[in-house]
Amino acid sequence: MRVTSGLCALLLAGGALAGEARPAAQIGAWSTALYVPALRPVRALPPEAACIGAILDAEREAGVADHRLLAMGFTEAGRMTADRLFTVWPWTVNTEGVSRYFPTRDDAIAFVREVQARGVRSIDVGCLQVNLKWHPDAFPDLATAFDPRANARYAARFLGELQRAHGTLDDAIARYHSAQSERGAAYRQRVAGNMRWVAGALEYLKALAAGPQAPVPVGVVAGWGRAELGRLSFLSSLYANAAVRPLLPSTAP
Repeated sequence: MRVTSGLCALLLAGGALAGEARPAAQIGAWSTALYVPALRPVRALPPEAACIGAILDAEREAGVADHRLLAMGFTEAGRMTADRLFTVWPWTVNTEGVSRYFPTRDDAIAFVREVQARGVRSIDVGCLQVNLKWHPDAFPDLATAFDPRANARYAARFLGELQRAHGTLDDAIARYHSAQSERGAAYRQRVAGNMRWVAGALEYLKALAAGPQAPVPVGVVAGWGRAELGRLSFLSSLYANAAVRPLLPSTAP
């Protein structure tokens, strides 16, 4: 994008669920908050699934219709992995017109810091390629910028702001990429092509977003078994070879 099990501890510490301060006299006191079920952390998804799940959630939260945000994700950071899974890659960085896909978040962060040290400021990061120059206050740090949920939610909010400012979602999509009409129109056309692909591939994308089905401890990133991976690879290849091919950003080795 260019222009673009902590409830008890919380109560004892004097904090409220909404973040407000609690008077010292109430520390440890009985509260109706004790009857609120403890919030369970979301199981971490592998990188192949993380952006898809995050974008689908952000679309529901923001009311983005027709999976336009997901199509934008494929336009911004679409990738076919070595396992032949076609997805939106969370550790994607674009600098100087070239997209690079990194194996881990730490590798992506290290690259961003390296180019920043060289004076580069216009850097697109994450699932929806939020630009760090034009959106300097979007995230508190690089780790959050690359977090799929934080990245997708910010992109969805920004898209909503653009729609309110310019009247239509199509105009908002164009301006998400650029305020220059020609560049924005070209981007909107690429997103429209990917929308057709996404609409046909929803079975695959929802299976991908669900992540590995075997139960794992909270916070552990698990991989797919051979049977799951084989099915996903088959579906990915089937849809990637369809008549309407997804349009990917330029790539570097």
